[in-house]
Formats: sequence, C-alpha cells, structure tokens
Amino acid sequence: MKKFNVGWGLTNKCNMKCQFCYSKQARHEIQECNYDEWKAFVDDNHDFIDSINYGTGENAVIDDFFKLIEYIRDNYPEIKQSLTSNGYIYERVKNNPDHMRAFEKSIDEVDVSIDFYQKEKHIEFRGQPNAYDWALETLALCQRLNKLATIVFVGFEETLIKENLDGLFAIAKKYDALLRMNIYRPVSNIPEINQRFILSYKTLVEALEYINEKYQIISLSDVLLGTVFTGQENLKENTGIGSIRILPDGSICPSTYLITEEFRNRYSIKQGRILDNLKFEEFEYSVTPDECVGCKYEKQCNGGVFDRRMLWYGTLKQRDPYCPVRLGKELPTEFLKTSKTSRVSVHDDYLPTLFFKNREEK
Repeated sequence: MKKFNVGWGLTNKCNMKCQFCYSKQARHEIQECNYDEWKAFVDDNHDFIDSINYGTGENAVIDDFFKLIEYIRDNYPEIKQSLTSNGYIYERVKNNPDHMRAFEKSIDEVDVSIDFYQKEKHIEFRGQPNAYDWALETLALCQRLNKLATIVFVGFEETLIKENLDGLFAIAKKYDALLRMNIYRPVSNIPEINQRFILSYKTLVEALEYINEKYQIISLSDVLLGTVFTGQENLKENTGIGSIRILPDGSICPSTYLITEEFRNRYSIKQGRILDNLKFEEFEYSVTPDECVGCKYEKQCNGGVFDRRMLWYGTLKQRDPYCPVRLGKELPTEFLKTSKTSRVSVHDDYLPTLFFKNREEK
C-alpha cells in the first residue's frame, strides 16, 4: 500500500512577516477548513499516511492544532507527526498544561526556523521582535523533552556566508540539534524579491564544501545534489508521488512550493478517501529531459528536482537549474562525505532538503 509524507498547513494565520515568504500569496483570503474536516480526512485516509509535518503559517497559533495532533496520536499512533515552527510553539505550551500534554506526547520532532545567528538580523528578517528568543526557547524545550530538533534555514547568498554558517552550527551544538537548509525557490511575483534570494550555484557549492570540511553532511535529500555531489544511491524525487502538501483550504498540492491554481484545483481533503487514488501524473510518469541523455547520472538524477524545474522553467522537459552540466561546470571528481545510514527525518522523503550536523567530539 502506497503511503504519503504529508505537509499540512492548517491555518493561514502567521505572527511573522518573513521577507522571503513563499506561501502568503497562495494563502491570502482563502477559506480555512475546520477541525471536523481535518478529522474526517485523517479518519478516511490514515492507512495512506506515513507522516505529517505541520507547516505553512504558524499552526501553533490555533487551539484546534493541539486537539488534532492529540486525536491522531491517540487513534493512529503509527503516523509520525512533526512541526515546523518559528518558535511560537513554546509560548503556546509553557503556561498551558493541556497544550503541553498534546505537544509532548504527539509531536515526534520539531523544526525551528533560524536564518541568522545574530539576534537583531534574524528579528529584522522575520519581522517579529520575539522571533529569536522564541526559537531558542523552543530548542531548549525540545532538548529537555528529548525530542529531535532541527534548525531550518532558507539558503540564499546572505545565509551561506561562513560567519553565519558557523553561528548556526554553534546554536545547533548548544541545543543538540541538526541543521537543515531549504534552498530558496523563486515563488514571489515580485522580481526584486526573487533576485535577492535566488542562490547562485557558486555559493551553494562553496557552502557545501565548507560544511563538508568543517562540519558534517548527513544527507542531501535532493535527487540532483545528493546524487552528483555525494554519490548517495537510491535517491528518488518524491514530489507529488510519495509527498504532498495540504493548504489551509484543503487543497492538495504536489509540493510546498507548487501551490498555484494549476495544482490546487485537482484534489481536496473534502473528497473523502482521496489518497487511495491521488496521482499527479506529470510527476508520476515524468520523462528524463532530452538534454540529460548520455549523462553519467541520467538514470539516477533523471533531470533533477521537480519543483525547481517547474518554478524556473515551467516544464519538466528542462533539467535542474543547479545541474553542473547545464551551467558548463565539470562534474565532481570526488564526492562530499555523507554520514547517512537511515532516514534522518520526516523531511527526508518529503522535501528536497539538505541535512547537516556538528562533527562528533572525540
């Protein structure tokens, strides 16, 4: 039986104004589903769900979030549950025993957003004066509760300077956390925003080489980068195949980033036992681009990450924008080291994402 890794944004609400936000346009003024509709979807489809990560908006701002995660844990404990939070989850649980109980027993791992190790810079970037303190308090809470915690940051030119990487790794070390990077995607309809945040190939490779030398790459859960730069075997592009995204109105999309009308009008959680027959055929039956034929990684990479190809070029007939061959670069002759031995996180099969950690002290 096919099972999905589900990313789920229960609410449009968010208490921050992040400069790069990839979802606020799609989330704006849509009708949110309610608790009964969430519950009905899980009841009807639990057999097809491997994991749920709650992200998009800040789910912790709504009380029914805590009600839902506890319901799922009590009734379908085999479903792994995780939360991506800007840190506000700590504020919601610290003085509320019911919320704390639901969080402690129901959430298996937590992503905490920190883009800059410098407090003032992170606050400015997130548009919330408490952003930095909330994030650290959430990391400390996860450490006390012995929950897997990951610091997640957006990869663009400013966050990948060595000083910032060192600072983020230092925070991760203090709180026994992993580090995860999502490369920015050009999802804004404002050219100046995309121009600022799109990451160059040069900066990406230099950052990976620096992390490889000083810290540790766990996994590049990215079919292009993982295959070409670390030689990871059996990587697969899961977008729209084993990984889906649910928006607050109940729309089911193939990716966190592919949430335009083109993808939103096909499936909804209001359609009952929908996951049994859900299929995004353009991804399920994608064909390797002609320009990839003959490449040594043709059968493994298959053209690269789906969402990047769609967002950059509007078609899967084009290869990944970070493909070295596309950019006239030589393919790596030596692989970056990776320590992956098993699935790292629920995000490992959910997003094309990059995992790092501090080196083990001898």
